[in-house]
Amino acid sequence: MILADQIRLAPTAAEVSRLNTWFDQKCAERGIDKTLAADLKLCINEVLANLISYGFKNTAKPWMVVKIRLQPGYASAKIIDNGAYFDLRSWELPKNRDLMAGEPGGFGIALIRERARKISYSRFWGRNRLKIVCKTANP
Repeated sequence: MILADQIRLAPTAAEVSRLNTWFDQKCAERGIDKTLAADLKLCINEVLANLISYGFKNTAKPWMVVKIRLQPGYASAKIIDNGAYFDLRSWELPKNRDLMAGEPGGFGIALIRERARKISYSRFWGRNRLKIVCKTANP
C-alpha cells in the first residue's frame, strides 16, 4: 500500500522543522526503512534550504508544497514552488572541490545527486516542479 500526502510551507526555518516532524511521522506510520527515509529527508531539506536562501529573492508571495509517496523500498517527494527557475540537474559542480578549503555552494546539490535514484524537473505557469526518487538497493 502506498502512502501519499502533502504539506504546504512558508519559506522559513520554522516551517522546515515542521516539515521534518511531519515527514518522520509519515515514514514511521508506513514503516519506511530508516536509511531510505533519511536519504529522501536529506534531499528535501537541501532543496528547501536552497529555495529559502536563493529562490525567493524576487517573489512577492513565496510558497512551497512538498508531496510525498511512500511504500516499502521506495520514497519520492515532489517539491512545487513559485520561486525563480532553477534546474539542479544542469548545475555543474566546480571541479576539484575541497569541502574545507573551497567556496561555499554546490555541496547540497552533490548530496542530492548522490542520494537520489532519479531526479526530474519541469517549470510551467511560474511554478517549479522537482521530483526526487530514492529507493533501497533491494526493495
